[in-house]
Amino acid sequence: MNKEELFKKFIKVIDENNISYALVGRTEGYPANIGSDIDIVIPRSKIDSFKHVIWQMEDDRTKIVQMLQHEIVAFYYVLFHFDNGNIFSVQPDVCTDYYRKGRKLLSADYLLEGRIEAEQGDFYVLAPEKEFLYYLLKKVDKRSLSEEQYEHIRKFYLKNKDKAILEAKKFWKGEKLLLIQKSMDENDFLLLHNNLEKLQQGIHSSHSRKVSDTLRNIALKLKRILNPTGYVITVLGPDGSGKTTVMEQFKKDIKPAFRRLQQFHLFPKPHKGVSKVVEDPHAKKKRNFILSLLKLFYFLWIYIWGHLKYVLPMKIKSTLTIFDRYYDDILVDPIRYRNGTPEWIVKLVRYLVPEPELWIILDCPTEVIQARKAEVTPEETERQRQAYLSLAKTKDNCIVLNTNRNVKEISYELCQFMCKSLNIRAAKRYKQ
Repeated sequence: MNKEELFKKFIKVIDENNISYALVGRTEGYPANIGSDIDIVIPRSKIDSFKHVIWQMEDDRTKIVQMLQHEIVAFYYVLFHFDNGNIFSVQPDVCTDYYRKGRKLLSADYLLEGRIEAEQGDFYVLAPEKEFLYYLLKKVDKRSLSEEQYEHIRKFYLKNKDKAILEAKKFWKGEKLLLIQKSMDENDFLLLHNNLEKLQQGIHSSHSRKVSDTLRNIALKLKRILNPTGYVITVLGPDGSGKTTVMEQFKKDIKPAFRRLQQFHLFPKPHKGVSKVVEDPHAKKKRNFILSLLKLFYFLWIYIWGHLKYVLPMKIKSTLTIFDRYYDDILVDPIRYRNGTPEWIVKLVRYLVPEPELWIILDCPTEVIQARKAEVTPEETERQRQAYLSLAKTKDNCIVLNTNRNVKEISYELCQFMCKSLNIRAAKRYKQ
């Protein structure tokens, strides 16, 4: 199954369950060329039904890994499909009434009235004048408009100018309405682009927030805090095990599942300046007991403070946070961190350090690691390998990956493992 077939399966599930719908936005290339999101409108009365039937998309290779509620009645789903080394994803962004920042701008019933079959067939889209208004509102309220997006708006304006202007009158009057009409008639992209802020003010002045919608918006924000959709992972392994190479491929493959990606090295704090290359990690002597103990508590403070200041807010904003190294590296290689305290103290402090949600241990034969990066002796590399493998046995949600193979194979296996974890979380929260 490819992305096109996955899209067709999605439309079939909706049709078979008698859910009226229309795709919105730029669908000219569908189904052969699908962009990042599949924007779709359904009746408000059908949203509960949709939340149930969307799970019919799942099979052994297709899993729902995320559901992000980004407006009062807007739900962004992410589905991953794994097929013999290939990874595909589709992201249906489903809404009923069209809200922006807590303001109800268009009702679903209004949008769906007069829907038509797409030129390509097999799925429905909005009537031209409603697609014109919907997409214009979306771009104006975001104050973001490219020339390609402008051409999309103008294309549907030209299909029926009179109806398009009637629709626009619901939001703009007088000078602002004439500005839109002139831009469309004269094919003047800059006229529209340079007046987005003025047109946005027209939207907000004509459609104020209702008290009930404001309260629902507050409830939505609380829900995001209580059920964050971000995820925190940690990657460990000896130097030369392939952390940088594997993570670069993995970030490309897993990116559709999250709004943002953030990577930290060892500590949860932004890195300033250029990273120093450590050629001999065991060159410096261990600190004495007192200094080592103070250093451990300093590390503990950084982890607790960093998680509160950076990691938790990013989880709420659906960010995948990746740690390259973590506190547990001290247990494996105390000399690197110049730790002079007994292991039991390091483990005791460890109980207070926030845990990531997924542990990734990278491993490959000692001779391969030495060929890649011979910073320590072969004996020390082998000792570290065994220490990391022992550490893996103590972790609940952990995967050990053999990195002595093609990086795409490694990333494929890692994505499968992580998507299984995300799917379990999504099912507990949202499956009806």
